[in-house]
Amino acid sequence: MYISKDNYIIQEIRNQMQSEFIPTKSVITRWFNIFNEEIFDDKINPFHEIEIKRKQGCHAEHIPLEDDRGKIYATLSMNERFNNKNEFLFTLAHEMVHQWQWMYLTRSDHGETFWKWKSRLAKFEIPLGVSI
Repeated sequence: MYISKDNYIIQEIRNQMQSEFIPTKSVITRWFNIFNEEIFDDKINPFHEIEIKRKQGCHAEHIPLEDDRGKIYATLSMNERFNNKNEFLFTLAHEMVHQWQWMYLTRSDHGETFWKWKSRLAKFEIPLGVSI
């Protein structure tokens, strides 16, 4: 799969300045939709809920949930501020991998199915790691 250097995601990542970034729910939703279309082929369901709050020891958290009828969904909990926009984008992509795992495998971990996304994300110049 070839990704053009003119791709919107690549251009956004390359043009980042090192300044604090404060996410909003609408910005998170916008970038979720862009990543979902470009990277995940529109196969990820949106998060049931997005919360923005001060996080201790991490940038974000994918919270997998299941109701009493067996329906699965998840909450995305994002830090209230990031060192820059790229840190935010890389974190969102990481959490979207967990959303894919939860939807298709009913698990969310840093195992083999997590790492299988590393080369796909790298094509968009998004590093995949356990910490940023």
